[in-house]
Amino acid sequence: MQFFDSLTHVTRDGSWCGEKRYDASLGKLLTDMDEGGVHRACLVAIADYVDNEVIIESARAYPDRFVPIAGLNPRSLPTLRRVEAAVAELATQGFAGIKLHPRLNDYDPLDPKCIAAIDAAAEHGLVILLDTLFRRRGLATTNAPDSIDYIANACPDTRILLLHAAGPSMLDLFEIVRANPKLMLDFSFTIMRYAGSRLDEDMRYLFATTDQLITIGSDFPEYSPRTILERFKRLSEGIESHRIENIMYRNLERLFADYKVKTPANEA
Repeated sequence: MQFFDSLTHVTRDGSWCGEKRYDASLGKLLTDMDEGGVHRACLVAIADYVDNEVIIESARAYPDRFVPIAGLNPRSLPTLRRVEAAVAELATQGFAGIKLHPRLNDYDPLDPKCIAAIDAAAEHGLVILLDTLFRRRGLATTNAPDSIDYIANACPDTRILLLHAAGPSMLDLFEIVRANPKLMLDFSFTIMRYAGSRLDEDMRYLFATTDQLITIGSDFPEYSPRTILERFKRLSEGIESHRIENIMYRNLERLFADYKVKTPANEA
């Protein structure tokens, strides 16, 4: 069975957010992908944590294995025009999408600069990967489904992969995704974080009924692809094979069907 991993990260020195127990090196990721049967993965930067340069370099070195996603912190830019220009520049550099992480970069997902980045992505054919676990100390936000409902209506042309499926709010978010054809739910991190809770039944229900709107990922280096696949296998036992295939790889293949990594060979 093929697996297109929706969320992986690497760093140049292999360190990971100060956590010594993780190995975020490219070599370790490639080994884990081979061991887990991952034929392709989204390789994702995080502004201020994972540099765009190492992501695009890795994707160019392994163009058949990686879809590079840039990190952007729109809050760090002075004007909406600068945000739009930054999105355009990332598209010219060969990225397939942009990762927005409101919690780590300390901004409200409904900040006008964040909305501007999401809206501009559609103009340049970029997919937005939006971290939906918005809660953090010191800056209150509306609940994730309401925020995403606003974003989806403010930016109706932008394709958005909703990372972590808003955790415990996944069923509320599902109703919004079902009404918006540009949205897709990703269950990286959440599939492990809430293991053994009532959310197991919620995830199984969504896997069995909403397979064309869902994908899964490892969130490497915090989890390995093999670990995620073992967990998914337990949650999806008895579900039809075509639904499993959609979740494991077909949905992401459709999402990035028009993307090809720019390398010196194919730029010529």
